Amino acid sequence: MSETNKFKIFYFIRYFGDAFFYPFMSMYFLSKGISEQNLGIILAIVPITTILVNPFWNYIVKDMRISRLILKIMTLLEGIFIIAITQVNGIELYALMVGMIAFFCSPFINIQDGYTSTYTNTHKIEYSSIRIYASIAYVIASAIAGFIIQYVGYGLPFILSGVFFASTALIAFWIKPIEKNMPILETKQRDFKALVRNKEFYKYLIFYTIVIGAVRIGDSFFGVFLISESGLSLSGYGLLYSAFVFVEVVTLRYLTIKGALLKERNMILFASILFVVRFITYALNLPLSVIIIITMFRGVSWGTIIYMNIKYIIKIVKLENITTAILILTLFFSIFIGVGNYIFGYFIHIYGYNFLYMILTLLIVLGIVYFILFTPKPSVLEEEMK
Repeated sequence: MSETNKFKIFYFIRYFGDAFFYPFMSMYFLSKGISEQNLGIILAIVPITTILVNPFWNYIVKDMRISRLILKIMTLLEGIFIIAITQVNGIELYALMVGMIAFFCSPFINIQDGYTSTYTNTHKIEYSSIRIYASIAYVIASAIAGFIIQYVGYGLPFILSGVFFASTALIAFWIKPIEKNMPILETKQRDFKALVRNKEFYKYLIFYTIVIGAVRIGDSFFGVFLISESGLSLSGYGLLYSAFVFVEVVTLRYLTIKGALLKERNMILFASILFVVRFITYALNLPLSVIIIITMFRGVSWGTIIYMNIKYIIKIVKLENITTAILILTLFFSIFIGVGNYIFGYFIHIYGYNFLYMILTLLIVLGIVYFILFTPKPSVLEEEMK
């Protein structure tokens, strides 16, 4: 089997497990008697812990060999902690398990994307042609998980999630080291000084922190908002999640074919505007039918961001700095998300979800204006290639 197909299987299995747990985590804690205010505290643990451990992981991940080793370990630990959540009770133990996931596993997706984008770039393969299998897995798994939770409870899908995560660790052993076939990467370690001096990366960092951070805060409370405020059932939520990820798959597929003809800047702005439309709909507390229709735009916006984000980073920073750049992006928007989840968890209790989504809408608009005024110039890697 080709290495590209192994990467596709890796993404599919990993995100199949992801879809059985993370979209339903907030609802699980509420079903266990956790208040919305305390839920905000639990949700804040992940980004806050990420802030603390990110410098450590940033220091450790110096090349592709280390990235591959970490991919083997982190996903196994994540599966173990997810299963452990089903075996404990109380906010203290829930917070501990979530903190352990954050400490050992929070950089996983960033290291995974950095490793994969390095592979795709060196082999002249479109990154989204592999990443799309993660979205396909979400389409299938989130719909199934919603029905299982509705009629059986949270225990079974969470345990299955842990099993799929553990299976991903085995697939990581199956994938051959990139440096084995690309000897140049053995001597090309990251150039951290070049990244620190890269002003265009800082411009993108600010935009990404504000806009994607605001969207992630809104998505943290999205399931709770739909079920507690709009009356959507758990199975209905699973189907809705599956539906908008299906739109994401279609978007990624289209961009894989036509994306090279589109300007990254314009498409990132387009996706950001769709985020604004979606959150305004939630802020106005429109009928459930309207919310469901507008939520489909989430698939278009996220599919566009997934495709364009990696392409933009690759053009802004050097190839050997991709993983480090992604980890730095994660560090800063994790600070933003951590503070936001904590604060909004408190304010939702007082002012409601309309307040949450209106403030987030204003933040995204601020990020859009900044991006228009200070657009990063994707020139570094292009000049090197010339």
